[in-house]
Amino acid sequence: MSYKIKYTPASKKDYEKLDNSQKLQVRKSLKKIEEFGLDTGQPLRGKLADCKKMKHKKLGLRVIFKQSDLGIEIIEIVVIGKRNEKEVYREAEKRLGR
Repeated sequence: MSYKIKYTPASKKDYEKLDNSQKLQVRKSLKKIEEFGLDTGQPLRGKLADCKKMKHKKLGLRVIFKQSDLGIEIIEIVVIGKRNEKEVYREAEKRLGR
């Protein structure tokens, strides 16, 4: 099954701020998400329990995503950013209003 990726306005800005090498790695994650949907990534806990993450350890980046409220085949990218002091997770909670 193929899934459709949907950026939030904020996550689109996150992506645009990345340099080319970071974008290349994030695009690899997005391709996996498009192909496998929520069967990929690692589940999150707490306020972000309905979300998953894809990690890029060497770059320190995280891609936080969840199933869109619009439909089962749409995966919404919530935030793309560095883990610094769990900043990316706090930003995801803020953007989701949690």
